[in-house]
Amino acid sequence: MCFSASASFTAAAVLVPIGLYGTHIARSTDQKAYVPLAMTPAFFGTQQFVEGLQWTAIDGGGIEPLGTITARGFLFFAYCFWMIWIPYCAYRISQATETEGMQTRLRWVWIVASLLGIGFYIPVFFQPDLVQPAITAGRIVYNVDTVWHNFINTEPVGQLVYWGFIVLPLVALKDKAVRAFGVMIFVSIFLTWFTHSRAFNSVWCFYSAVLSIMILWIINRPRLKNARATS
Repeated sequence: MCFSASASFTAAAVLVPIGLYGTHIARSTDQKAYVPLAMTPAFFGTQQFVEGLQWTAIDGGGIEPLGTITARGFLFFAYCFWMIWIPYCAYRISQATETEGMQTRLRWVWIVASLLGIGFYIPVFFQPDLVQPAITAGRIVYNVDTVWHNFINTEPVGQLVYWGFIVLPLVALKDKAVRAFGVMIFVSIFLTWFTHSRAFNSVWCFYSAVLSIMILWIINRPRLKNARATS
């Protein structure tokens, strides 16, 4: 998390079990299409654990290779993983809720987003010295000297491309709860941009990690509905 190592590790300790529990619910209630979405909090928790290690490396005066490994790990999630995973979640849900035409469109969105995410991350992976994490105003700022980083973080077109591939697949679905989750992510983007633009990657991932708890409610709806019906 963007605030401290202890906050990051605490978030990881909460989110990973939530993700595992949500995955269990999705599988036990025959919601196979929702399993990837149910796993999402666990992945946010993993990202927060990685950033906790990054805090540890920075607070320790630049512990290596821990600092380099965790910087690349965090940016793997920020640049690559979420570009692949969120569209994939939307595509999988569409297999249970959408027409074949929408399924095809979301599959192509997932493929294109995956290629872009891999492209965004490749320079960071092969040239880790381009990443210089630092603590600024109590937040981790991932200073990255790549064309893709500047495109995503400073160019309006780049920002629209990145966030569009993450938010739009969710709000395109018929499932109102999933659409609401997508809208909340969209709101968190603007809140982060206006309040912590320099530490955007770190702070937004905190907001999204908190929002991912909403997924547990989305996955648990069949149980809640049955409970109301039998009460």
